[in-house]
Amino acid sequence: MRMAENVLFALARLMYRSEVAHSDQMKTALASPRAYAQYRASRAQVVLEGARASGIDVTGRVVVDLGCNDGAITPAYLDAGASRVFGVDVDSEAIRRAGRHSIEDRLVFLESSVDRLPLDDQVADIVICYDVFEHVARPDAILRECYRVLRPGGQMLIGTWGWYHPYAPHLWSTMPVPWAHVFVSERTLLRTCRRVYHSPWYRPTMHDFDADGNRLADKFTEERISTDYLNKYLIRDFEQVFARSQFHTTVRLQPFGSRFARWTKPLLRVPFAREFVTSYMWATLTRPGSDAISSVSGAAV
Repeated sequence: MRMAENVLFALARLMYRSEVAHSDQMKTALASPRAYAQYRASRAQVVLEGARASGIDVTGRVVVDLGCNDGAITPAYLDAGASRVFGVDVDSEAIRRAGRHSIEDRLVFLESSVDRLPLDDQVADIVICYDVFEHVARPDAILRECYRVLRPGGQMLIGTWGWYHPYAPHLWSTMPVPWAHVFVSERTLLRTCRRVYHSPWYRPTMHDFDADGNRLADKFTEERISTDYLNKYLIRDFEQVFARSQFHTTVRLQPFGSRFARWTKPLLRVPFAREFVTSYMWATLTRPGSDAISSVSGAAV
């Protein structure tokens, strides 16, 4: 085995029991689909707080939950005062599961394609896209669609992170080493994840079992992380996509919350360094119009 893989494996084993990549709360959530659904539902408050901090109020509004998956968060927008909510996702099976939350015409779930939303023109006031935009393979096309379905003055809230985030590859359970994907090749990264997966000290999560409850025999057999799954955009790439759109955009970057990382906050204003030290990015996109909320293009911390 190559030296880089051996070093990365040793670091992964050393950090595996820590909370560096996954908090105890997240580890508990990943124990079962039911626990994870409860965890996802609890994230609604994070999204609503992000909306309020971005000047977005769902009260009395028609909301689109873009990338709703199985609808764990979607009903919370009705609970928060939205007049009507559409949950939209490309995963037909997830939309089928989400249907259990449907409430006549007030809460509707629809399957979309990767570049087209199944909604009429100017039907919505707000589009919320939380923990999804890093997965969008054609972000320019989706933004055009969101612009189309929003009324003049309508707003879109995107919550995501860039590719140089310490855990951007979404491999938390098998790769607790921060920024591993920055320092080694994707081939080495995935080979190491595979080795961790087959190690006796690895604790399987809900994602390691099939629909019948049998543990998957093998994982991480690819050479690269597919861009159909993660678009690998940096923060600057997302900002360029926003700039190409017809929206007025404001970007808000969040620092890491750990007391050990407080020193990194000033780096959020440094163009290249911020790619590594941004915990989360909130982008507010406003469709211009007579009712448009004033928005200034650019980045803010």
